[in-house]
Amino acid sequence: EMCIRDRVSTQSTWGNYIPQGWTKFYEFSYGDFRAGVGVLETLLSEGQGDSIGWETLHGLMENAIYGGRIDNDYDLRVLKAYLEQFFNLEVFNGTQKLSGVVTIPNSKSVKDYLGLINKLSDSDTPTLFGLPINIDRAVQRYNTLQIVGSLKQLMAVSAEDIKFDKERWSQLLGPLTKIWKQLYKQLSDGGIPQIKQHHLAADDPVESFIYAEAYETFKMVEKIDESMEGLNKVIFGTGLLTNDVMQQAIDLLSGKVPIRWSNMWEGSENPSTWLKGFSKRANGLKKWLNKIKEGSLLKSEINLSEIFHPEIFLNAIRQVTARSLNSPIDNMKLAASFDKGKISGPFTLKVEGLLLQGCGFDMARLVEPSDNMPEFLSLPVCSLAWIPSEQQDPYPESIIGQFPIYFSGNREKILCKLSIPVTGGVNSKIIAGVALFLTENE
Repeated sequence: EMCIRDRVSTQSTWGNYIPQGWTKFYEFSYGDFRAGVGVLETLLSEGQGDSIGWETLHGLMENAIYGGRIDNDYDLRVLKAYLEQFFNLEVFNGTQKLSGVVTIPNSKSVKDYLGLINKLSDSDTPTLFGLPINIDRAVQRYNTLQIVGSLKQLMAVSAEDIKFDKERWSQLLGPLTKIWKQLYKQLSDGGIPQIKQHHLAADDPVESFIYAEAYETFKMVEKIDESMEGLNKVIFGTGLLTNDVMQQAIDLLSGKVPIRWSNMWEGSENPSTWLKGFSKRANGLKKWLNKIKEGSLLKSEINLSEIFHPEIFLNAIRQVTARSLNSPIDNMKLAASFDKGKISGPFTLKVEGLLLQGCGFDMARLVEPSDNMPEFLSLPVCSLAWIPSEQQDPYPESIIGQFPIYFSGNREKILCKLSIPVTGGVNSKIIAGVALFLTENE
């Protein structure tokens, strides 16, 4: 059992499933395995081979041996779930299968355990480690992104390319300026919204946030257009090569997003992808502004991937809710439901466009994945509302688990976590890396 547990934690197995397995690489070693075996042997000896202090074992594994290397809260949750699944009385006695696949012999004979080990497949399967059957799709996507990233590094321009050469710059930067022209045309269709000072001074935290977000966004739109136009003029020989234009060209030729862009929004590291993501959100903000003016923002369905800082928006909703309920803001908790009418509050959001990875979804609950399930599932509209901490959750605590919402499929930044009802046990969903996302990739 300890051998299988170590196999789960080592990078040779779960390293293949980053970021849905471990979210990052950890330096687990043979020394960790030997320390774990030593703890297990000691506890077996103290229990005379018939009983084990399971809580002591879990605590040492979690806090001193394996958990001591983990610096991510969600990876630590995975470790805890594995410890509970692998090291318990039922598995020890052979009355419950390990990972639902392997039955530990109820025997003290080494021969019986060697026989079990010899029957195991030489290749590891995701199900042996509690991972979803379709995780190979996530692996393929992740590996493809890594390969593309490596190829871009190999294709990085040399110092000679960075030096101004009209034909060379036109070849390398021309496509990017064309992309921006198309995006800017879409953005300016119908005019760029003008945000006035009285909009920014709105008393309502939600309105104030939307107007401030839009103000900074459309100011950035004009700055980007000015920069790209200056670059385009230099390429066609009608403009001066200033220090600002040169610095922007160096960044773009190196495959980097200019710092003055990324200071506004930390999107993709790829300039063309960054511009597309920026344009998508700028267009989204135009729609949000119209809804604010119509007074329909909180009455209609919204997509949180259409704005740059959804975390600030959620906090603004938290503020107005606490204010309306005359409750301290730190006494509020976020409640979620995919059942219509399950949540009622003064400011209930109807969030569309969420994606799910790691399991299936049925009747407003997380369920076991099917064989032909896509990597990302589109979820129905989710109702979100801030409620007082003492108020009862929409679902009984015994059937819910907390799962993160990430900004994108790379799992680098978390927006918040939601309590969602599950079938089949919470630990199995944690081990499977179940999570929600605003967008698939960006």
